[in-house]
Order: sequence, then C-alpha cells, then structure tokens
Amino acid sequence: MEAILIFAGIITAVTAGVVQVIKKTTAISNKLMPLISLVIGTAVGAATLFVPELNTNLSTGGQILGGLISGLAASGLYDVASKTTDGIKESV
Repeated sequence: MEAILIFAGIITAVTAGVVQVIKKTTAISNKLMPLISLVIGTAVGAATLFVPELNTNLSTGGQILGGLISGLAASGLYDVASKTTDGIKESV
C-alpha cells in the first residue's frame, strides 16, 4: 500500500497540471471538475503501464488505483487552493 501511495503522490502533480489546463482552455462546469480529475488521474495511472522506464513493481490494478488516488488528491488540492485564494482576496 505504501508503494501505491508514493506512486499516487508522484503522479498527482501531473494530474493536477492536466486538470488545470483543461479548466483554463474549456468551458466545462466547475461542478464536473472532480469527476474529470478522477478520469484524468486514472488515465495517467494507466498510461504509466506503457512507459518501460517506470519500474514501479506495482500490479496493473495498483497503478490504476494510484491514478484514482492521484485524481482525488488533485481535485482536493485544487479545491483547497481556490478556496484559500478566495479567502485571501476577501480579507484584503
């Protein structure tokens, strides 16, 4: 389980970046962004299966689970960051 969490932590940055690009370049509702984040996280986790340089010693399910976790983390990271910046703007 530790290996899956470490893997998820590493790919969370990629997932968050892709989600942010999609948010800025499309007109998708903010309500759908957590779902999109999960899908992108899963896709990134699955895509790492095809990169031979990444020797994670995880099973296919482990890498996909890591992707799901990274999608959840990226979604939460975005929500925390946006609410924090909104709070800072209101207090200034």
